[in-house]
Amino acid sequence: MESAENFNVRSVLLVDDEPEFLNHTRRLLEQGGFQVTTAESGTAALNLIEAEHPQIVIADLSLSEGKGVDFLMAMRATHPETPVIMIAAKEDVGEARDAVRQGAFDYIQKPLAADDLLMTCRRAVDTLRLRVENKILKQATGGTLTGIPQTLRSSSRPERAAMERAAMARVTQFMGEAISKASTRVLEQALGEGASDLVLTDVLSEVILNDATEGEWAAALLRGAQVQRDLLRHAGGTLSSTEVGTLLGIGRAAVDKRRRQGALLGLRMPSGDFVYPTAQFAKNNALPGLSDVLGAFRIQDPWMQLDVLLARDKALGGRTAFEMLADGDVERVKTIVSSFGEQGL
Repeated sequence: MESAENFNVRSVLLVDDEPEFLNHTRRLLEQGGFQVTTAESGTAALNLIEAEHPQIVIADLSLSEGKGVDFLMAMRATHPETPVIMIAAKEDVGEARDAVRQGAFDYIQKPLAADDLLMTCRRAVDTLRLRVENKILKQATGGTLTGIPQTLRSSSRPERAAMERAAMARVTQFMGEAISKASTRVLEQALGEGASDLVLTDVLSEVILNDATEGEWAAALLRGAQVQRDLLRHAGGTLSSTEVGTLLGIGRAAVDKRRRQGALLGLRMPSGDFVYPTAQFAKNNALPGLSDVLGAFRIQDPWMQLDVLLARDKALGGRTAFEMLADGDVERVKTIVSSFGEQGL
């Protein structure tokens, strides 16, 4: 399993038995900033994984020594946390979709478009990073946080509030250490005009990871919060329960009921309140077929659902699922979202 600090370099193992295609794809990945290792067979790839520990694997669906899906199954059995992306010819798209249902992260159709290839690979690396940071966070909160007894976890709301205050105090302590140890130049860069929140987050995370004893936990929180903010920004912002009620002409209790029934996508904030991504609404109603699409998901985490609904999927003509719903194409969106499984999460 990767550690959180290893994601500054993106690494990929590329598996294909056609040397010309292998070299062409390797060049595209390297130009996109990836560190690439290649293998010309599934057997060679499995051996290389033990030595190279790539973050993600890309494999052709049609390997001469056997079907690419057999390699996928071997990967799922031996390295279930490693995202596997399948490459498929146009005539093999149906098989590629089956591979996604069996645990592949995604598929890319030949001929490869550089932007599509790099976007899919970056998304796979980001997904792996979040898994790693989630594991770090779970390990850190499993009883190692000073001042938070084991009995406070999964308990009543007052105890939950106490746990959140203690966690915030610990994060604030880490951030204070990071700020005090960062150079003036670095802080000026992070806070300079035009600098994004992500720059400041990266600066603090880097200092914390390199210096604080339990820095990985704090850095995981920082980066996780940034990912969530980015998702909400791409969703056009959020509405509160009261604002959704006003939009739909119903009361707040009715909004909460629709969320619990799976008719609305609601995201729980640290305060305990729910917010609703704006992208799921059109005029004075939810997008047509939204409840059917939410019900088609096999993944239950609402943040992951939002990530899928905002992704520009090649199977949807480069549009997002929200955009397709706005056009009324519910069935295609249901097919896409239902192909996303837990994939080791």
